[in-house]
Amino acid sequence: MHDRMLTSTSDPKRTVGRARNINGQGRGILLRGKPEGRLVFRRAALTATIGCIWLLTGQPAAAASVDFTARRDDGSLIYWSLDRQHGGLKQGILVLAQGSGCLAATENANMVRAKGLLPDFAVVTVEKYGVRPHDAPKDPFGGCSPAFYAHHTVSQRVADYQRVLAQVETSPWWDGRLVSFGGSEGGAAVSMLAPRVRPTAVVVFSTAPGRSFRQTFKLTVPPEVAAQADSEFAKIRADPLSPKLWGGNSYRWWADILDHDLTADLLSVRAPILIVHGERDRSGPVQIARMVRDDFQRDGRCDLTYWEFRGYDHEMQDAAGASHIDEVMQRISGWLVAKVSTGPSEGCPPSERSDHE
Repeated sequence: MHDRMLTSTSDPKRTVGRARNINGQGRGILLRGKPEGRLVFRRAALTATIGCIWLLTGQPAAAASVDFTARRDDGSLIYWSLDRQHGGLKQGILVLAQGSGCLAATENANMVRAKGLLPDFAVVTVEKYGVRPHDAPKDPFGGCSPAFYAHHTVSQRVADYQRVLAQVETSPWWDGRLVSFGGSEGGAAVSMLAPRVRPTAVVVFSTAPGRSFRQTFKLTVPPEVAAQADSEFAKIRADPLSPKLWGGNSYRWWADILDHDLTADLLSVRAPILIVHGERDRSGPVQIARMVRDDFQRDGRCDLTYWEFRGYDHEMQDAAGASHIDEVMQRISGWLVAKVSTGPSEGCPPSERSDHE
């Protein structure tokens, strides 16, 4: 979940979760300070007009992502994008939640890859507080906007998703199916979001949605850092709205997530849930993911599928550095297609393997 700490347990400021940048569409909206500013403004207005027509009608378009905005209660803008992909007149919604940092979802190669999980679904991505579409800072952890550090939390992300979905779900093309997929911090976001919406299926990828992030954090860092954590947590508790940074995130971010029970969130959901984890994940410790699996089993639940990939890390790379992300995503796609193609089951589904070697 905490991408910032993944590359080396001795350096929480590095990350293995940084996605490569890609060229996005609709960039005319985002140009600033250009001599042709008037043209850019007109292009943005035209794009927004076309996008509203597209959102509110049942007419699918060629595969392209269109940018929209919504407004929070404090007056700030939520930037979000909709990609109808190649669906027909009726489509489900696939919400994709990106991991840590302030790289825009529109620029995140992992998000582009995840769109292929359900190519007939309309994809919704939502930028974090303080992030504009297509933002690609050189340092997506230490080079974020002041607004990001002052306001970004997992709970804020969830509130933003709820607001955006309330709008998208009024679209005449929506067929009632809602799937969410989140990786790393995004996995925490979809776990927290799930009981607040009515998902058809939920995928939590490379996240340890445990009972306490205090516990999770201490298992991801060197012993000397873990020993100092309680002292820092006390400072965070005393100043929970501060933008001061520690461990790659603001005090406000930490205060929001430290004691939130993500396992309880998932246990309250009555929909198929898939947890995908690498055995060598040093960000979301595998022992926490196993505890979530065991909590579901103790509760007599049969709607959790747990996949643990032997020898894979947070990014689904093996010990030799070879990536297996594409094959893992293909398996996830197959699982999702099966879940969204069948109606709700009254009883337990047939047994599924609890892990993959």
